Amino acid sequence: MKRNYLSKAYTLLIASVAAMFTLTSCDPLENYSDGEDDIKTLKNFVNDMMKEYYYWADEMPSGNASATKVEDYFESKLVAKDHWSWMMDGDTFRELMTGVSTSSYGFHFVQPIDHFGDYGVYISYSDPASPVGKEGIGRGWRLTHINGVATADCIKNNTFYDEIGKMSNKFTFLSPENVSKEVTLTQSSFKAKTVNKTAIFTKSDFAALKSTDKVGYIHYTDFTASLKDEIMNALQEMKQQGVTDLILDLRYNGGGDLELCEDICSRIAPGSADGKKLCTLSHSSANRALDETYKIKRDSKSLNLNRLFVIMTKGTASASEVVINCLSPYMDVHTVGRTSYGKPNGMYLFAYPTINVNSSSEYHKVLYGFLPICFYTLNCNGKADYDNGITPENVRYDDVYKDFSAKEGMIAACLQYIATGSYPLENDLYTASSATKSSAGIPLRLPEEKRPGAYILK
Repeated sequence: MKRNYLSKAYTLLIASVAAMFTLTSCDPLENYSDGEDDIKTLKNFVNDMMKEYYYWADEMPSGNASATKVEDYFESKLVAKDHWSWMMDGDTFRELMTGVSTSSYGFHFVQPIDHFGDYGVYISYSDPASPVGKEGIGRGWRLTHINGVATADCIKNNTFYDEIGKMSNKFTFLSPENVSKEVTLTQSSFKAKTVNKTAIFTKSDFAALKSTDKVGYIHYTDFTASLKDEIMNALQEMKQQGVTDLILDLRYNGGGDLELCEDICSRIAPGSADGKKLCTLSHSSANRALDETYKIKRDSKSLNLNRLFVIMTKGTASASEVVINCLSPYMDVHTVGRTSYGKPNGMYLFAYPTINVNSSSEYHKVLYGFLPICFYTLNCNGKADYDNGITPENVRYDDVYKDFSAKEGMIAACLQYIATGSYPLENDLYTASSATKSSAGIPLRLPEEKRPGAYILK
């Protein structure tokens, strides 16, 4: 299926996958740093970049020489087995680098079809500083109408994304308490959060826990380097609170910066792993000289745990999967949820025109960003065998009807294992009120919008 690379990123998280990346300079491409936006110059840039760094360069097609759009030419250079490489426009590049949405409602949507049979469009979470977040609309609210048209009809008529893409819309939502709310919103710029929620669960939250249990919980949505302090502060909070276990909720985390992933893993890994190999970036045979090893570097703020619980879904990808794959050799990593996306490889992010990647003041110059697959991320045992995703230890469904609490199905499953050493039966944690939700209108599934990637900025 042809990728719609330059569509506006509305942060609609159906199965949205971000990237694990490295950002660095790229001398071989400096001939194309003059900022010319003509297709010939761009084709030359893409061709040289791909020949130099693409993981499958020796199998790469010659490309569509008659293409009049750079996205079509880039697409024509990809090998058939590559369903990860992608490109972006300048606005999306700046959002990715800074964490500041240039224009968005702050929506993150899911359809709880699996298990619940509900085709309604629900908010999985909202950014507090966003237009929708400021209205107090968050997880569990259902979008029923857009500009007076039923959401199900928008899906049926294939106009859902077109409507959502408008700068201003009248939305009708239904709260978890079945209270309807109509709001007129305009897309705006805001600083998104990557740590959506933290909590410490004790016996007062989940009766089966022991009185000495203090289970830390972090809902983390994006490995964004510029927002590093959020996740590091959250982990430090867990340390200060003396948690006995940690649940890292990556169910909507499509990945991000690899160096930040290294920092996070270093805070989580046990003392016995200090100084050991976390992962290796393994390039094609022609680029073995670029292979790089990341190590676990614990410090005084690191946790002292021997196991980790990770919540995951199809929206869990890239750097999120690295956490699972690369910490597993050193500690017990328990996985709860659905099979992850399957993104064992990574990209370099090439900015066009070429800029000083260490200077955010130059980000405004970028017209396009290209993210071709350039390496595989191997754990210390040389494994990255999850092209089709990582299968969870315990299959569980995203209980979008409940907030991120001890009552939500995936979180409760982790807590029950911590308390008893075994997971609950499949349906034990889903109440009748959620499991029997009716379909919201015509039972149609939204087409997925995916942004596959794992990158390092070049």
